[in-house]
Amino acid sequence: MQWVPEIGFCGSRDGTRLAMGSYGAGARTVLLATLHISDHLGAPSIGSCHWLELLAPNARIIRYDARGCGLSAGEGVGPLNLQTCVEDIEAVVDAAGVAGPLVLVSLSHGILPVIAFAALHPDRVERIVVLAGYARGRLRRNGGPELDRESQAIIETMQVAYGADLTYSAPFRRVLLSRLLPRANEEQITELDRASIKRMTSSVAGQYTRFTFNSDVSDLARRIACPALVIHANDDPVVPFSEGSHLAALIPGARLLPLEGCLHLPLEGDPEWPRISGAIRSFLEIPSPPASARLTVDGARSSAPRLTPRQREVLQLVGRGHTDKEIARAMGLSHRTVEMHVRHCLEALGCRSRAEGVRVALQRGLLDGPADS
Repeated sequence: MQWVPEIGFCGSRDGTRLAMGSYGAGARTVLLATLHISDHLGAPSIGSCHWLELLAPNARIIRYDARGCGLSAGEGVGPLNLQTCVEDIEAVVDAAGVAGPLVLVSLSHGILPVIAFAALHPDRVERIVVLAGYARGRLRRNGGPELDRESQAIIETMQVAYGADLTYSAPFRRVLLSRLLPRANEEQITELDRASIKRMTSSVAGQYTRFTFNSDVSDLARRIACPALVIHANDDPVVPFSEGSHLAALIPGARLLPLEGCLHLPLEGDPEWPRISGAIRSFLEIPSPPASARLTVDGARSSAPRLTPRQREVLQLVGRGHTDKEIARAMGLSHRTVEMHVRHCLEALGCRSRAEGVRVALQRGLLDGPADS
């Protein structure tokens, strides 16, 4: 699927140029905040397409490139702090012509300006969804000298990983991405790296990392007056679960949804994605789409589910009676990656068993031919 947004530009209070994209045309407005590491507004990648599929059928989705990043890059980056980041959200929301309260959905570090905006503008926010968020940056958690040294090393790594393409830039980026998306396979990491490599200079990368590490929005979180859903994995490799639960405890009446396993940001085929998307649908009162209905670029429904070529190949081998280990060896994948592809196929087809999934895929012409015995 390729999402084609309406892309426009606006100016923040200090004159910094911001690029923004609008997807979907529902009655509600959702601001999807990801802060600095993201993909192109005009060509969403595997890191964001499933979020658009989840929200765009029932809402207008607003995304923007943070100051100094992507299409918002330019000479006039201006100062980078919590105040300017909140002013950027204000400018984007105003430019988008949002009439009533909106929903804020924040992923990872995008939580910082979201919390501040919601606290300072309670009349403009309907609900908040937080995934892998926190109130206290790494250097504000009193984690001791070892955590502080590691944090400083991460800041230095970010400055090497982005900007100039030096000898160790690509390996550093891939390590960072593998932490953000610990269940991504090699192919997915490559795609995400290609989308993120030129989004910011080394200077901007260092500024954002220092900003997130030194921020603390605890007092602002206590002032939030709207319903909030906080989702966090027990073994999050980037933000400890204790920080997610701490944030949920700060926000009055917030609901906390713990997730199993090692997860920070989920991809569409992640085993926990159905649970995440289901919880968000319930919280935002979004109707569940039919299993066979997916969105096309123009928002129309399609009767055929979307399976990638790799997923079709995996399902074809399942139909031929191969085990996951055999498929993994044949395709050069990990056992976990094969399981992920199978889970996604069954979810997309609305099937409970592998045999049913193969049969339905054949009936809908999604596989090359009849499965051999």
